[in-house]
Amino acid sequence: MLAGSVTGVWTPAEVRTLGVRTDLVTACEIAYGAKRTKAYELFRRGELDFPAVRVGNRVVVPVSALCQFLGIELEPDHSSRTGTTTTA
Repeated sequence: MLAGSVTGVWTPAEVRTLGVRTDLVTACEIAYGAKRTKAYELFRRGELDFPAVRVGNRVVVPVSALCQFLGIELEPDHSSRTGTTTTA
């Protein structure tokens, strides 16, 4: 686990802190609760619900695609906290 939760449940904020990309095992742990063997099995079978690309001997997953699959906004909406409003 790279920067994940000690409880095994990732919060949206923790997922966002991964940066631009993450490794296959971390992405599958977040999305499915799967470990290494299952993660690579899903990749080989083409059964992932998000894109994953082999780069050399690693498999990487764009965090933006992982967030989209999980229904997490990549940039959280802070407008309600700052008190800004929009007028038409």
